[in-house]
Amino acid sequence: MSSLLLDEAFLKKLANLKFITRRHFFGQLGGWSSPRAGVSLEFAEYREYHPGDDFRYVDWNLYGRLDKLFVKVFSREEDIPIYVVLDTSHSMSLGQPPKLQYATRLAAALCYLGIKDLNRVGIFPFARNLAAGVAPRGGSAQLHAAFNFLRQTTPGGETSINGALESFAKLRLENGLVLLVSDMLSEAGYREGLAHLLYKGHEVAVLQVLSAEDVDPKIAGESRLLDSELTNERGLQVSSSAVRAYKEEVRRYVVNLKEFCQSHRIEHALISTATPLEQLIFQNLRGVLFR
Repeated sequence: MSSLLLDEAFLKKLANLKFITRRHFFGQLGGWSSPRAGVSLEFAEYREYHPGDDFRYVDWNLYGRLDKLFVKVFSREEDIPIYVVLDTSHSMSLGQPPKLQYATRLAAALCYLGIKDLNRVGIFPFARNLAAGVAPRGGSAQLHAAFNFLRQTTPGGETSINGALESFAKLRLENGLVLLVSDMLSEAGYREGLAHLLYKGHEVAVLQVLSAEDVDPKIAGESRLLDSELTNERGLQVSSSAVRAYKEEVRRYVVNLKEFCQSHRIEHALISTATPLEQLIFQNLRGVLFR
């Protein structure tokens, strides 16, 4: 893992971004944007109405002009726990650049954005099980701890998203924003694990990191295929029709995940490791996770 996760120039560009949340959390001191009521509210912007938003914050004058529902988003000073749940399974080692390398840089940016607004941030790595990470705290020392941890993170082990998220949900943590950074490729799926997080009252965002090799493998003819997590290798004759079937299966898997997230008010972002991190944060995720 590179010793330099994010350079100083990039960190300075992050200074004006803030997280967006749909739910109401009770905390101490910090900076946040939410469509819910709170103390020291200051109008920030409008965004489209989502089912479950408080009708008190619908702008009916705007509705009369545009025939579309928008809610007012306010800034308020409040501390929000942010939990970065990071997939470190062996499948995250694949791709150019490796998915985990990209994911740790993304996680570092998420930690910085949370801590610079005086929020508590924690890192929770997992493969088959939840592993020791960085306990949620705030302050500059926490940022150093988070960056040091991410620099030393290495991939390994099979993935169990359901098991890891169930273990996370059992931790004695305040309700907060769970940022799941993963390729979401787990044989047993993800639904039960995500449901555990929602049941515990967390707001959840799934940041699905995939490589070009995941969605469009360049293989044909006689190939040696290696299971990304079980390290089993065997020779197979791979036809063009088999590659097409695989690509369609991946497409359906991503669509099903996105639809599941939408139906449960979970944010989902499909992220390619080919996308520069700056473009991802300032364009793709702006208005989704950040403002």
